[in-house]
Amino acid sequence: MKQTLMGNDAIAWGLIHANVDMVSGYPGTPSSEILTVVQKIKKQLDLPTYAQWGTNEKVGFEVAYAGAIAGKRTCATMKQVGLNVASDALMSASYIGNLGGMLLVAADDPGFHSSQTEQDSRFFAKYARIPVLDPATPQDAYDFVKLGVEISEEFQIPVMLRPVMRVCHAREIIEMDAETHYKPNKGEFKRDIPRWGAVPRKDRFPQGKEQLQRVETLKEYNWNTFLQPEFKKCSGDKLLIIASGTGYGFAKETLNDLQLEADLVKVVMPYPLPNEEIKQYTQKYEKVLVLEEPMPCIEEQISQPNVYGKNTNTTHQIDEISKTSILLALKKIGMYNGANIYEAPKIPDTFEIPKVAPRPPALCPGCPHRDVYYAITKVFRPKKSIYPSDIGCYTLALAQNAIDTILCMGASVSMASGFSIADPDKTVVATLGDSTFFHSGIPPLINAVYQNHKFILIILDNSTTAMTGRQTTPEREHTEVDIKKVVQGCGVECHEYHYSNDLNQSIDFMKSLQEAYKSATGPVVAVVREFCILDGERAPDFIPHDYAVVDEEKCIACDACTTKYKCPPMEYNDNGKIEIDPFLCAGCGACLDVVCPTDAFIKDESRGQ
Repeated sequence: MKQTLMGNDAIAWGLIHANVDMVSGYPGTPSSEILTVVQKIKKQLDLPTYAQWGTNEKVGFEVAYAGAIAGKRTCATMKQVGLNVASDALMSASYIGNLGGMLLVAADDPGFHSSQTEQDSRFFAKYARIPVLDPATPQDAYDFVKLGVEISEEFQIPVMLRPVMRVCHAREIIEMDAETHYKPNKGEFKRDIPRWGAVPRKDRFPQGKEQLQRVETLKEYNWNTFLQPEFKKCSGDKLLIIASGTGYGFAKETLNDLQLEADLVKVVMPYPLPNEEIKQYTQKYEKVLVLEEPMPCIEEQISQPNVYGKNTNTTHQIDEISKTSILLALKKIGMYNGANIYEAPKIPDTFEIPKVAPRPPALCPGCPHRDVYYAITKVFRPKKSIYPSDIGCYTLALAQNAIDTILCMGASVSMASGFSIADPDKTVVATLGDSTFFHSGIPPLINAVYQNHKFILIILDNSTTAMTGRQTTPEREHTEVDIKKVVQGCGVECHEYHYSNDLNQSIDFMKSLQEAYKSATGPVVAVVREFCILDGERAPDFIPHDYAVVDEEKCIACDACTTKYKCPPMEYNDNGKIEIDPFLCAGCGACLDVVCPTDAFIKDESRGQ
């Protein structure tokens, strides 16, 4: 059967067709849609599948891994930085192994499209000594899911699937199973204490030896199954290109465009590679070019004098692979001397390029985060305050100059502790979201409480994981899981504020936190109950439909609204005055008070519900 699917959709269907019936993880672009689509398929086909978000990636991995120990076929999904969080569990799991097949989907983001790092998860696979599959297309992604689960079950080891953003979010006509014959394994935990409960030296040392032997067995499997058939098609001439992932597709197109004669080998499993077997073929060529992204995982394993890639500065060191980057690499090694056919066409001199004012990313119109950050900067002045924040939609408050630092999930709380020690003359006001608080904000809060670190922590609770697609949170699914109670359980009072579109109330609440801070000996914590403007279930109950317009006679073009409040519908018109774009205005009414010093924002009486 053929269907046009996005790569993440194809992965989800691959899981179902591989009889995986436990899927857990944490949302993070570009991986988020995988588990969401599994949930949709489960509902659509009425399948007995466990498909739930964990509070963080480590939890998601451990839930799936326990299922695989008990013989189930399972999967854990996350993005590359999420793998950092799950790495502790992964490292031990790679020694212990599993009975049912377990697939670890770690979606990478070469080019930093939605990530703080460009790290290469294939190196984590190498570090953990587990096999990794590198799909080049959505079709590969579907096929490799089933393949990875089979390999995992055969070798009793977790297998990583490493799709990059261009695979996760590309669309392709997928050839997939015509029918879904869903027959998941029956789970049954079989006690084996020396294996599942392995202790250092006594049990783990033998597991380490088994792990090393398994790597050698996997190398042989990789050669016989994937690589040998590829190399047998090669002629052994001047140039050999070895490519994996999206590099393979770009290499194929580039060779075709240039009409260049070269052998091309596709690497399905970048680790572990059978170096000796590969060397028998690569030494026949004058030059071997390795194309991979973003780091030299393959190149390091097959390194020899005629191999070129990132370590020889032949290919680019950062960013995504492209046909242009391949062409430049070919020029560097003297395998192509023609014109750069990928240069952008020259623009005629008579053509005038329109000048478009840059607009940095900003919070959505009507987003409560904007009002909270506006109130924070009004009460806690930037010169006397430090604003550590976290990973989520609220990072977009950078546009309001309301954020000073972004490191990683949960770090705003830990860094607030550090800043309170390093610069006690400033008031530290840390912010993070509800999902991030559950993810990894609780341990640093406990640390701050028992060590009496003095700062203000504001938890922005919109009851969803908004930036990655509005996935549910523990608090939203179960009302007994309450942030305020969790904070109190950590040993500190929790202030609470229910968001109002009246900015004066938000400012007054921040002033109350300022007063509490003066007499505090430890952290001052507050939870702000909000909503996501894109949340179709809850947002309509909070939007008052108070639309704004601008009285041009009162507008003095002072920039207060465009620099401190930063709502996207606000822009200058041809008269040099601010106007509100009616198509973008969400009707929250928050700008009608406080924002404009001359009260130029007035209610648009012509619009309503």
